[in-house]
Amino acid sequence: MPVSIRPIVCRCLVGLLLCLFLLPAPSRALESQDTQLFITGFNAYQKKDYKVAAEKMSQVLKSYPDTQLRDMAIFWLARASYKAGDKDTAARYMAQFFREYPENPLKTTVEDELVTLASAYAKSDKAGLEAKNAEAERAAAQKAAADKALAEESRRAADIAAAAKLAQEKVDSERAAAEKGAAEKARADRIAREKAETERLAKEAAIAEERRLAQEKEAAEKAAQDKQERERIAAEKAADEKAEIERRALERAEAKRLAKEKAEQERIRLAAEKSESEKAARENAERERLKAEKLASDKAEAERLAKLKAESEKVAQEKAELDQKRAAAEKAAAAKTAAEAAERERLLAKKAEDERLARDKELEAQNRLAAEKAAVEQRRIATSKKAASRSAAKKTKPARVAETARDQAIAEYRRVIDSSPASSAAEAASAKLKAMGVDYPPTGKVAKAVPASQPPVTTQVLTLEVGQFVDVEFNVDTAGQVFPVGRRINMPFEVINRGNGEDSFYLESGFPAEYGVQFFANANTDTPVNLTPQLAPGQRFNGVMGITIPKGVIDGQKISFPVKLASKFARDVSQSRQVTLIASAPLLRAVINTDRKEIAPGEKVTYRVTLLNIGSAAASGVLLRMNYPPLYEPVDSIKSGFKQEMKAALLLDGLKLESGESKELSVTFQLKDEAIARQELFLRGDLINNDLETSDSFVSAVSLVQGISGVAARSTSDRLIVIPGQTVTIPLIVTNTGNQREDFPIRPNIPANVAYTLYQDLNRDGIRQSNDPVINHIGPLSPREEAYVILELKTSANENDGASAPLSITFEPEGDRKKSAAVNIKLAYSRPLVELSMTGRGGRLRPGEVATFDLTCTNRGSSIAKVVEMRSLLPDALELVASDPAVTRGKGGENIWKFEELGAGEKKGARVSIRVKSGVAVGTNLQVKNLLSYQDQLGNSY
Repeated sequence: MPVSIRPIVCRCLVGLLLCLFLLPAPSRALESQDTQLFITGFNAYQKKDYKVAAEKMSQVLKSYPDTQLRDMAIFWLARASYKAGDKDTAARYMAQFFREYPENPLKTTVEDELVTLASAYAKSDKAGLEAKNAEAERAAAQKAAADKALAEESRRAADIAAAAKLAQEKVDSERAAAEKGAAEKARADRIAREKAETERLAKEAAIAEERRLAQEKEAAEKAAQDKQERERIAAEKAADEKAEIERRALERAEAKRLAKEKAEQERIRLAAEKSESEKAARENAERERLKAEKLASDKAEAERLAKLKAESEKVAQEKAELDQKRAAAEKAAAAKTAAEAAERERLLAKKAEDERLARDKELEAQNRLAAEKAAVEQRRIATSKKAASRSAAKKTKPARVAETARDQAIAEYRRVIDSSPASSAAEAASAKLKAMGVDYPPTGKVAKAVPASQPPVTTQVLTLEVGQFVDVEFNVDTAGQVFPVGRRINMPFEVINRGNGEDSFYLESGFPAEYGVQFFANANTDTPVNLTPQLAPGQRFNGVMGITIPKGVIDGQKISFPVKLASKFARDVSQSRQVTLIASAPLLRAVINTDRKEIAPGEKVTYRVTLLNIGSAAASGVLLRMNYPPLYEPVDSIKSGFKQEMKAALLLDGLKLESGESKELSVTFQLKDEAIARQELFLRGDLINNDLETSDSFVSAVSLVQGISGVAARSTSDRLIVIPGQTVTIPLIVTNTGNQREDFPIRPNIPANVAYTLYQDLNRDGIRQSNDPVINHIGPLSPREEAYVILELKTSANENDGASAPLSITFEPEGDRKKSAAVNIKLAYSRPLVELSMTGRGGRLRPGEVATFDLTCTNRGSSIAKVVEMRSLLPDALELVASDPAVTRGKGGENIWKFEELGAGEKKGARVSIRVKSGVAVGTNLQVKNLLSYQDQLGNSY
C-alpha cells in the first residue's frame, strides 16, 4: 500500500469503528413490532373494522418489507380493502398476492368477485400503476441496498486496509529474513568471489603479461608458452592439493558435527519420550476420571429417561386402549347400522321389483285380452250390420260410422273398468279412454232419467281417470354458513310431497367420502336413512344431514357440493340442491427472530419465537418442535418451558391460541467451540395441531458463525543446554486454534549473536532434511490443523560457561495480531573449563638429589572435556626419574600425560619425580614448564 494512502485508510477505519460503537443495540421490542402490528390489524379485521385493518397491514408492508409475515399482510390488506369498498387497492394487492405466492392455499378462500377484480387488474392498464408502485418500492430497496453497499464498502475497505497492512508486514518480515539470509549468503559468496577474483586477476595479469611479451618478442613465444603451461600445471596441482586438504578438513568437521548432532538428538529423543510418556500417563488418568464421571452422569440420565419413558408409555398405552375401545364400539355400531339399513333397502327393493313385475304381467295380459275382444266385437258388429250400415250410409255422414266404432271401443274399455275397477287392466283401459278424450269412471253426476214415453236415444259417456302425478319440494339451507373443521355438524332439510299420490324419496349426496355425509330423521338421529318414509300428498319429512368437514381444510375455504332427491315411484323425477359451507379453522404462523447476525464460538444467542393464530377458530393441543443445528447447545431450555426431545430438538406442547392471539417465547443457545467460520445457522420450527392433525414448518433468518483467530505453539522443552559454537535444531508445533483458515507470520526474538533459520518440517519427524524449505510464516492452516517447524540456531563460540540467553518465537494470526502465541526457550551454555595446578617442593637441589611434584587438572566447567593433555618440559639439567601414571615421550623432550575424558568437576593428575643431573654448576636456575590442552564435545581445542 502506498504511504500516502495509509493515513486515509486509518482515518476511515477509526471513523467506522466509532460509528459501530455509537450505533444503538437493537431492542427486542423493535424486532417483534412487526408481529404486534400485524396481529393488531388482524384483530381489527375480525371486528369488521376494515379501514383500521387495511392501515395496519399497509404499515407492516411499508415499515417491514422483509418481514416473515409479508404474504399474510398482502392477503389481509387486499381483503380488508375489499370489505372497506376500496376495490382498486383490493384488486392490486390481491393480484400481487396471486403473482408472488401462487402456491398459497389461501387463494381458494378469496371472494369470487375479488378474484375477478384481481384477474382483471392483472390484465388491464392498471398494471402501469402497479409498475410505478413497484418502481417506488424498488427505489427504496435500491436506496437501502446502496446504504448497505456503502457500509459494506467501508467494511471491505477496512478489511482491505487491514489485509494490506498484514500483507505489508508479512512482506517486510519476509524481506528482512530474506535480506538477512541473503546477506549471510552474500558475505560467503563475496569472500569466495574475492578469492576467485584474486586468482582470476592474477591469472589474467599473467596472461596479459605473457601476451604483451608475445607481442613484443615473437621469437620468445614458444618459451613463454612453455612457461605458461608449466605455471598452469603447477597452479592446478596446487589447487588440487589445496582442495583435497579442504575436503578432508570438511569431512572431519562433518563427521564430528554428525556425531554431535546424533548424540544431541538421541538425548532430545529420550527426553521427549520421557515427557511424552509422563504426559500420556497424565492424559490416561484424566480420561479415566472423565470416563467415570461420564458413566455416572449417563447412568443417572438413563435412569431418569427410562422413568420418563415408562410414564409416557403408560399414559400412551392407556390412551391407545381407550381410543381403540371407542373406535371398535363406533365401528361395530356403524357396521350394524349400515348392515340393517342395507338389508332393509334390499328387501324393500326386491318387494317393489316383484310387485312391479307382477303388475306389468297382469296389465300386459289384460291389455292383450281387451284388445282381442275389442277387435272381435268390432268385426262382429261390422259383419252383422253391414247392410244396415250401407243403407244408413245413404242418409248419414261417413263420420257416423267411425263414431259408432269408437263408441264400441269405449264401451268395451268401460266394461273392463267396471268388471275390475282397481286392477292394472282398469288403469290401462282408463289411460286409453283418457287418450280418446273420455273421462271414466264418471265424476258423480247422475244422468236424467229418460221418460218411457220418449223414444230411446243414443247416449255418449266420457269416462276419465286421474293418474298419479309426482312432484316434490326439497328445502335445504344453501346459504354459505361458517362451520368448524373436524367436527360433526347437522344441517336441517325438508321434503314435501307435492304430488297427488303417496310416494317416498331417495336421498343421495354428492359430497366426497371424507365428508362422511349421512341423512337422519329428526325423530331418530342415531340411525341413518337413504329413503324417506311413504309420504301422502302434502305430507312433510323433516330430517338432518350430518357432515364432517375434513381436518385438512384451511380456514375460509368454500365447500360446495350437490345433494339429490329422487322419487321412488318415478325415478326420473329428481331435484338437487347445491349445499355451500365455509370452513372455520385455526391458521397458525410462527415468526422466529434472532438478536445476532454473527455468533462467535462460545457466545450465547437468543431466538424469539412469536406464535400467531390468524384463523377464525381457536387452536388447542398445539405442539411446537424447535429443531436446532448440532453446533448449538441449549441453555436453560427448561426455564423457557421447553423439554429436550432428541439430540437437536426442543419440544413445547399443550399450547392454546385463540383467534387473533399471539404468544412470544424465547430460547437461548450457546455456540460450541468447534464451529467453523461462516457456517450458516438457523432454527426450524414445526407447529403441529394434534386436534386437526395438521403441521406447518417455519424457518428463522440465517446467522453466520463469526470468524475467530487463535494460535497455539509448543516445543519439546523450554530450556536447552548448548555448547558455545554449537548448531542446534528445536522442533516446534503450531496449531490453529481459531475457526477460520488463515496465515500466521513468525516474529522471532533472538539474541544478536545467535544466528537462526526457520524450516518447515515436511516429514514431521523433528529432523531437518535437505528439502525442508526456509519459512518466515506458517500457513494457511485450517481450523485445528497443526504445522511442524524446525528452528535452527547457530550459537556464538565466545560464550562463557553457565551463561544463558532467552529467546522467543511468536506466531501471530493475520486476523487478530493480539491473539498471538509465543514459544519461550532459554539457552544455557555449557563448556569445559580445565585448570592445571602444580604442587611440590622447590628450592635448592644438589646434583643427584630427587624432587617430587604433582600435576593436577580440574574441570571446573559444566561440560565434559575431551582429549585432555598435560605437557611438561624439563630443562636439560633435569631428568625424569618416575611418573604415576606413566608418561609418554613427545617431540622436543616433552613429557605427555593424556586423558580421553574429564567430566564436569572431575580431577585427574600425575606425580612426577625429577633429579638434577651430575655436573650441573651451582647457581644454575632451573624451571619446569607445564602446559595443558583439551577439547570440548564439538572438537574445539583449548
